[in-house]
Amino acid sequence: MVSAPDSHTTADPSFRERLVRVAVSIVVLAPVTVFLGYGGWIVLAVTATLVGYDPETETGEPLRERLLAWPERNRAVMRTNGRAELPVRP
Repeated sequence: MVSAPDSHTTADPSFRERLVRVAVSIVVLAPVTVFLGYGGWIVLAVTATLVGYDPETETGEPLRERLLAWPERNRAVMRTNGRAELPVRP
């Protein structure tokens, strides 16, 4: 026998619950995004200095230098309203 879905689970979340979700997203996801976006360069620079591990791209360029230039390359594409070639990889 199949029961009807509970009306409590199908209703829209309350304003307070939505506000909490937005706040958690901003407080948690924003720093994670910044760290993963810009922190990759920091992590690679520290490991290159301390450990001596400095990965390279297929062209032989240090990966940390490409990661450092990545945000500016993306900004250049955004300034053209997406008409420039999108840098797919760092």
